[in-house]
Amino acid sequence: MKYGTLAHRIGQAWDPEQALTRPVEHRDRVYTRPLKTIEAFGETKSVSEWAADPRTVVLANVFLRRIQHGWSPESSLTTSVSAAAAKREANAMLYEAFGEEKTLRDWAADERCKVSEMTLRKNIHSGLSMEEAFKFRRKPGRHFLGSQEDFSGALNELRTVVGYLREGGELWVYTTNDVSRISLIHRDARHTLTADMFQELLDKELVEKTFETDTIKNYELTKAGKLVKF
Repeated sequence: MKYGTLAHRIGQAWDPEQALTRPVEHRDRVYTRPLKTIEAFGETKSVSEWAADPRTVVLANVFLRRIQHGWSPESSLTTSVSAAAAKREANAMLYEAFGEEKTLRDWAADERCKVSEMTLRKNIHSGLSMEEAFKFRRKPGRHFLGSQEDFSGALNELRTVVGYLREGGELWVYTTNDVSRISLIHRDARHTLTADMFQELLDKELVEKTFETDTIKNYELTKAGKLVKF
């Protein structure tokens, strides 16, 4: 389906799985879901009734997600956000694992997730369960072989880091709020880099950014990095 159709469904508080999988041509069918009620300000109303309440300043999916993340009903309904932030929150899918529901961005920051947000998205889109998606990493053009990543600790030598990158390793930086993680994936093993080691790579112009989202950056060797000798 088109992005606009999916965004509209989520804005109407559709169940995420239904919003993703229901064929667009079935417009003549009436979609029903159990009525949810929310108690706030001493009143109990349905989701649609709270959405129409003049005290509510955000979309239904925004305040529902906030409540699921522990906000009080009153603050979930009345705390305003920027137009851009509201759009991001309203369109964010919730995914269930371990009896919890979070967005993929939140799951990627969870300590139980051992891959980047980008890899997590690819894993889920390829059909893996959430628990499997937290552990497996697929390289471009490669099918899953059923093996888990080996988490092999920190890299402390610049020579080793550059060597791994020359052998096809991938350098990923994940940052959100106060969480920052720098990982080098090499032959299905994930290593971590300290901030100082990463900064040294940048200062010596050995790596350059090739991909970026709000929370993820990918770096590859520069020409100097490919030629440097130790």
